[in-house]
Amino acid sequence: MMLNVYAAYDVFPSSKGSSTHIKEMISELSTHGDELRLLCLRGNDKLPAVQKHENILIKRYYSNERLNYLEKASLFSEEIFLEIERNKNNIEIAHFRDIWSGMGIIAHKNIKSVFEVNALTSIELPYRYPNLTDDFLSKLRFLEQKCLANSDVIITPSYTTKKLLVSEYNVLEDKIKVIPNGAYIPESFERPNDAPDNYIIYFGALQRWQGIEVLLKAMTFLQDYEDLKLVICSSVKEKAFKPLQKLIEKLEINERVIVKSKLQREELYNYIHFAKLSIAPLKACNRNIIQGCNPLKILESMACGTTIVASDLPVVRELVSDKEAMLVEPDRELDLARCIRFLLDTPEERIALSDRALKKMKEEFTWQIQVKKLNQVYEDLRN
Repeated sequence: MMLNVYAAYDVFPSSKGSSTHIKEMISELSTHGDELRLLCLRGNDKLPAVQKHENILIKRYYSNERLNYLEKASLFSEEIFLEIERNKNNIEIAHFRDIWSGMGIIAHKNIKSVFEVNALTSIELPYRYPNLTDDFLSKLRFLEQKCLANSDVIITPSYTTKKLLVSEYNVLEDKIKVIPNGAYIPESFERPNDAPDNYIIYFGALQRWQGIEVLLKAMTFLQDYEDLKLVICSSVKEKAFKPLQKLIEKLEINERVIVKSKLQREELYNYIHFAKLSIAPLKACNRNIIQGCNPLKILESMACGTTIVASDLPVVRELVSDKEAMLVEPDRELDLARCIRFLLDTPEERIALSDRALKKMKEEFTWQIQVKKLNQVYEDLRN
């Protein structure tokens, strides 16, 4: 039996954008062998530890919240190593998306490996744990270097990320393949029953680098639009919103902000489609400018036919230009409010931007297009 493996130090499925990406990756990799094994985190006891769907076997580890991040990551790496060791004679391709998955894979030199670099742990983790020491971050960078050096192919969704890997980690350019995120274009939409008559939307995660604080402050400059609401569709648990709730109260915009949590994809797309604008206020920070990213919220807004207002950053311009979206200087709430105001007042401009963005989505960024690129990576690796 020919076996392929996809390993991710992440919970699957979930409402996060990473889950969407994992789904597309494993769907394609499962066509290249008799069985695909997805090795991931369990998150909680609601998800089964072992699950089979067609030729995909999912094995989930660790639902024990008492483990801290590093304890869980170290144990996860050991589990990946043991799983690979047990099946090393049958595995053709092992695809991993983080160092904790990768360390257990690259130890097996005879197995062809793909390192999917969506983000680097040494850059991402300090946003979650601000007090990490320089020594610890240096050790993370060592593990990243090891995974990059010992994988056969590296894929990343962003040219900004590729530039970083070449300049800071000395990875050869030819080893890195850029495959952006994608989106599916819904066939139809149904307006949610509780959707406001007039609203703009932010959807996704709530990390500081997303810039949602800037958007909340921008809302204070739009008070004259009395019926305008901001709908926030969060991909994380409600308790994660508490710090932002305090800011909302401080800004006295409680009545203007509606929060939805962990919506199903179809319902989320309905909220996106019927919004006047979709806002992606990414901050100008190392995570976005140096490491790079490939904002799924921009692609999904394009697919839903919703006009985009986004920070003018290189990672955003990889997806849209000012012909397909309104681009604004990052971290400037007044400028953001002015752009929102302009588009609310000029519906013809909104329609022109969203029409061109949808056309670009169809031509360049559907998941079908990206999966073909991934298929070629796997075929080249096998041959």
